[in-house]
Amino acid sequence: MLLIFDLDGTLFQAKPVVLLAVTRLFKKLDAPLPSEGAILKNAGRGAVKMLLGVLPDGISASAVMPLYYQQMRAAILESGELFPGVKEALAMLSSDGHELVICSNSPMIYIELVLKHTGISGYFSRCYSTEGYASKAARVKDILPHGMPAAVIGDTHGDVSAAHDNNLPAIAASYGYGNKGMLAAADYFAAEPLEIADCVRALMA
Repeated sequence: MLLIFDLDGTLFQAKPVVLLAVTRLFKKLDAPLPSEGAILKNAGRGAVKMLLGVLPDGISASAVMPLYYQQMRAAILESGELFPGVKEALAMLSSDGHELVICSNSPMIYIELVLKHTGISGYFSRCYSTEGYASKAARVKDILPHGMPAAVIGDTHGDVSAAHDNNLPAIAASYGYGNKGMLAAADYFAAEPLEIADCVRALMA
């Protein structure tokens, strides 16, 4: 089975990294720091959309993007961590014979850095960014190989929709950053990463 994983909030604990990177960015810009709630509300939508949601008027998101990525890279290398149990869960799924891929709203430079830093690159045959696509559902549609069963694993409504819009089962990473309301439509629920393998086995039964 092809297992399509979200990254932030599903495998990677992105909140501390995003908060640190944005805090450092705004300090360098000498701009008033937005609230933690405002930053996290916009996180997970991709870097450009996140910055558009928090930058003051008069500061261009595209202009500060190189500086933001510089801060993000430093934050990942300093404090980036997986959720506990992620490596063990990926090893279990790989040993069961599944193909694992990443589909994230983040750019490829971010995806590759996170996977390399956390030591899980080897578990994934391919990685995809939704940049240039209208939605994650549209990106997932292009990923799917003909005739191969697949499922989407993620922690937000966008992940659940990406699965269902492509007639795939959705496994909710309910330990992630989404809330119960946005994940309610998922087909299976993993309260911790190690439960993902149980969900996959259940949907194949």
